[in-house]
Amino acid sequence: MDVAELRKRLLRELERPAAGADRKAAAEATRHGYERLLTATIGPLLKQAANILKAEGWLCDVHTPSESARLAFASSPETYIEFYLDTTPPAHVIGRSSVRRKGGIEVQERIVGAGRAVEDLTEEDVLAYLLPELSLILR
Repeated sequence: MDVAELRKRLLRELERPAAGADRKAAAEATRHGYERLLTATIGPLLKQAANILKAEGWLCDVHTPSESARLAFASSPETYIEFYLDTTPPAHVIGRSSVRRKGGIEVQERIVGAGRAVEDLTEEDVLAYLLPELSLILR
């Protein structure tokens, strides 16, 4: 084998772990950004929404298990709105709504703040998903 070719291939192989480390660091930064979004924005918004809904007579509660947040309705365990992180590249926050209707259970998922990095999502992005889904569930 030509020494120059072997050198190129060897150096290319040595660079691979660095690329993997960069991906790992980016994934970790995304997870931290999501944790901040969950604790500073999504969780508080769901709690405020639950309090408003309770005052209006809707029985609901907020659950915040590790790495997700869910607004669940007492009328049916299958009726809820939740947020979670999908780490499949490119990582994004998913909003999932589930409603029990006479014909069965309807589940829909949508990317929250499509096209934006997880770290850049705002309260408005979360509300843009939450409010229409609440409207569909409460009708």
